[in-house]
Amino acid sequence: MLDPSGNPTARLDVVKAADVARLTQEDWQQERTTMLQVCTQCHSGNFAADQLKKGNEMIREVDCLMAEAIRVVADLYKDGVIEKPESYASSFPDILTFHDAPTPVEQKLFVMLMEHRMRAFQGTFHANPDYALWYGWSAMKMDLTEIKSLAQDMRMVHETVKKR
Repeated sequence: MLDPSGNPTARLDVVKAADVARLTQEDWQQERTTMLQVCTQCHSGNFAADQLKKGNEMIREVDCLMAEAIRVVADLYKDGVIEKPESYASSFPDILTFHDAPTPVEQKLFVMLMEHRMRAFQGTFHANPDYALWYGWSAMKMDLTEIKSLAQDMRMVHETVKKR
């Protein structure tokens, strides 16, 4: 949604129109307040706040994994190993292109975001740490390993072709 300098791209307009993300501090805080109100119908306020804090920590961790994977693919573009589609608004992969991602490494990045990060998020915020760990975070770690391995293989092929 943002370019490497932090400026909005056209993708941000799509996200705004679809209303799939809370893009202001006020909107984000309102969602959290609503979530806490729901949780405190059955649990103490302290328990609900503690679970929310744990969820925040998990999301930070999985977003660090996503950021690393995105940088790996962006470096493939930068180094000319794979061609960045002209439709991408920045030098980073457009992970919201869904199944139209043109290479296996970009497809893996899509699965990492839409399947495994989502499972980490869902498991975390539905008090299911086992699901969040095994189907979310652990799967993302495996995705990242595969993305790095694919990138390394692609770089070796690219170097071999360049030498010819």
